Amino acid sequence: MKIYSWNVNGFRSVLKQGFLDWLQKADPDVVNLQEIRAEWLQVDLAARLEIEQKYDVCWFPATIKKGYAGSATFSRRGLPFSHVRGLGIEDYDAEGRMVVSTHPDFTLIAGYFPNASEGLVRLPFKRRFSSDLVRIVQERHARGEKLVVVGDLNVAPQEIDLANPDQNRRTAGFTDEEREDFQKYLAAGLVDVFRERNPGRKGLYSWWSARGGARSRNIGWRIDIFLVSRDLVPKVRNAQIHADVLGSDHCPISLELG
Repeated sequence: MKIYSWNVNGFRSVLKQGFLDWLQKADPDVVNLQEIRAEWLQVDLAARLEIEQKYDVCWFPATIKKGYAGSATFSRRGLPFSHVRGLGIEDYDAEGRMVVSTHPDFTLIAGYFPNASEGLVRLPFKRRFSSDLVRIVQERHARGEKLVVVGDLNVAPQEIDLANPDQNRRTAGFTDEEREDFQKYLAAGLVDVFRERNPGRKGLYSWWSARGGARSRNIGWRIDIFLVSRDLVPKVRNAQIHADVLGSDHCPISLELG
């Protein structure tokens, strides 16, 4: 099974930049999108029909503000997935943060993790989200569930995960607090499978600033991440970053389960 995650930075925008061609070529079994920034009915009808021919669509836009945040999960028709919008916590669900998709073999918790924002004004909100998600992971593990947690996590876990760590010590996405919270995901029994399989490899990024030609110079951050329950790790065949795919300031990442 091929699972993809992509912060598209506006679904209607990425549609104009070849999203449907990418979807056909990548041929994911499941894909979660972040920052969809639209209602489903605002999306071009022909595109909606093409997607719905192949996928069950769980579209989860923000309700607090139009054109803000939101996430969506597409699962291939015929696969035994059931989808639930949100974590059941209003503060996050109003922003369309997460979709929970249940399969007989695992549960996919996927979406758009909060950004600490300029001046770290949302760092307390982000830390509360992380604490609640750790609790949810622990509860589901206690029930025997195997999890895949994925999305734009909005944190680079280690110095190796961004090009200029020394210049970003108090920048959103690389604060000590956010990195400490990431470690709590690992302590709860999740594994950063991509980094575990690529130890010490530099220059592996999934987001680049739109300023100063950062992408062409590969001055980026690895903030789009798959976390997998340790009991599910033996089923992971591959984990990749698809830095060649354009259309957003992020690129897709993928996980293959066997």
